[in-house]
Amino acid sequence: MNKQDFSDLEAAAKAWRKLSSIMDSLTARHRERVTGPLHHSWKGDDAEKALYFLEDVESRLGVAETEAMAIASVLENTKFWMEQAQTDLRNAIRRAEEDGFEVDGDGWVSDPTTSDLPRNDPDAQQVIADRSGLLGDYRARIDKALADAERASDKGSKALADLNGDILTDSSNHDAAAESAADAKSAMKALGIQDPQIPKDDPKAAAEWWKALSPEERQEYAALYPKQIGATDGLPSTVRDDANRTALAQELNLLQEGNIKEAYPGESPDSYNKRLENALKLNEQLNERDGAHKGKELYLLGYDSKGDGRAIIAMGNPDTAAHTGVLVPGTNTDMNEVPGQVTRIGKLQSAAEKSSDDESVAMISWIGYDAPMAKGDGGYDGVATDGRAHEAGPDLRRFTEGMRASHEGPPSHTTVLGHSYGSTVVGAAASEGKGLGVDDVVVVGSPGMTVDHATDLQMDPEHVWAGGAKDDSIINDFAGGTLGRDPLRENFGGNNFKVDTHGHSGYWDGDKEKTSESLANQGRIIAGKSPTEVPKKDSYDSPPPDPIIIG
Repeated sequence: MNKQDFSDLEAAAKAWRKLSSIMDSLTARHRERVTGPLHHSWKGDDAEKALYFLEDVESRLGVAETEAMAIASVLENTKFWMEQAQTDLRNAIRRAEEDGFEVDGDGWVSDPTTSDLPRNDPDAQQVIADRSGLLGDYRARIDKALADAERASDKGSKALADLNGDILTDSSNHDAAAESAADAKSAMKALGIQDPQIPKDDPKAAAEWWKALSPEERQEYAALYPKQIGATDGLPSTVRDDANRTALAQELNLLQEGNIKEAYPGESPDSYNKRLENALKLNEQLNERDGAHKGKELYLLGYDSKGDGRAIIAMGNPDTAAHTGVLVPGTNTDMNEVPGQVTRIGKLQSAAEKSSDDESVAMISWIGYDAPMAKGDGGYDGVATDGRAHEAGPDLRRFTEGMRASHEGPPSHTTVLGHSYGSTVVGAAASEGKGLGVDDVVVVGSPGMTVDHATDLQMDPEHVWAGGAKDDSIINDFAGGTLGRDPLRENFGGNNFKVDTHGHSGYWDGDKEKTSESLANQGRIIAGKSPTEVPKKDSYDSPPPDPIIIG
């Protein structure tokens, strides 16, 4: 132990870490250059069979990344503890020898200086007694160092036993992704390693924490703790996207092939099925967009499969964009609505690019809250009150703060847009705490923003914009009721922009060839330009009847 060389252990750890990094790169490349383009262009039975095989290959690359990183972590930690024990052993031996003691190859300590002293001499007996105390101390220190080394070796062996590589070679193993996540968790537990200590509810602190990590630590945390890393506001979008895709793949595999009762204790079969449905829907949308052109690629910045599901998806990288928009949707938005929301942010991005003077634009769909939903009896759950909006407010504020913390270079011009009940969420988020800290706020089809004046939103009211179609039934029948004053009215303040579309969901009508004024004006605001304004509506003091919001 005293002379043991750990260079082989170090070399092995580096090799496994390098393999994990290669697997991560190959997974991304496979997604961008193989499965992504094929999902977009290849349809039919043959395509489904081929894509099933190719996606299995991609999944196993992810499995290899996780397993290899877990092995590297086990070897590195074992090496660290073994070296620490070796250092303690060497120090104890050196000090013992300096004090005249002898230490043999088995670690046994003896005292040659007292072997010839007379046993019946009181002075000699005192010397022997004093030396015996030191002798016992050195023996204890050496025994502890050897025990620490043995303990480190045992922990490492136990952890590696969970990472035996069977899932990499067994082609019949269909829950490999879920098993690799469980293996990594078990290995870290065997080592006694805690989860990363990420600052909670403080995106700026989280960003500083991430920056302070070494490249090796970042790589390890992203591979072994993807759910925690992907969910942390303030971390780079590329990191969160990579981590969330890994977490989604592992969870999807678990829901399809793994022990779901153990993973989700206390949940019902209906809950499992809903989780699976949500994960499949989200994964399908990501697959459809993989391989997209630069600026149109999707980044998964957060998700939750539980209940109606949550998904935060960016089109374009918000960390590098000169202009960023965040769209908060309204009632009846669940995971099934993700494709439609992605289409909307795509239209908003294109509209903004027309006014951005060639500066980059990123758009984000923020389904980061439990939106009110229609009930089976034709009614609505939680729509007439602002409770869910206030519950969502802190999460939206934390998200926009995280955007600022992770952005590279000069700050991005940021706009938060709310549609229907999403505008109520935006109002609650902006009016409470320290506000949203954004440049512009846009609402369309708003039933109310929980406040009566634009000045209550803790920002310049000249940068608060409202749009409403003449035949939007939500505005006409319910705005100004239980959710706050109608933002289109004069006594609310702010500005109104021109809308030329119809209905409650027509604000994004148009395409690249022909863009509606409704869409173009939203794009102008996102790009930091002035939209076509229209006068505010006359004020009224009494709310409309029967304030039950739908839409």
